[in-house]
Amino acid sequence: MRFFLVSVLAVSIPFLASCSVLNYSSRILGFSIEKFKNEKAGRFSTVFRASKGVCFIKSLDILEKFKATVTHRSFKTGYIVASNFSKSFGCCLASTEVCIFVTEVENNDVKVEIVSNNSLLAREFSAEFFKMFIK
Repeated sequence: MRFFLVSVLAVSIPFLASCSVLNYSSRILGFSIEKFKNEKAGRFSTVFRASKGVCFIKSLDILEKFKATVTHRSFKTGYIVASNFSKSFGCCLASTEVCIFVTEVENNDVKVEIVSNNSLLAREFSAEFFKMFIK
């Protein structure tokens, strides 16, 4: 029995350690932003002259105003995933997710992308989001 336990740990620990390098640890836990990276129809973006930090915090503030639930976020990677938009938009379920990518681009500008697999929600939310972002 002890040999079996040691064998399982000896095999699983290197596997789990290597998974984090390839973002598989998030996938194993049931979360990945890959579905947002590959979305084409539900992707809207604008470039702002501001720092990444300012854009990230302002994005979180806007999500709070929509009473959205932030489920995952990473300043380092530059993304925020939120859900619970059904209170503000009739075109989605409470579980429909939106991802906001905040990426530094040339000339010290920051590109903010709104992405969702529900393209209607992405269109409606991005229009409201970018209006609120400019204010």
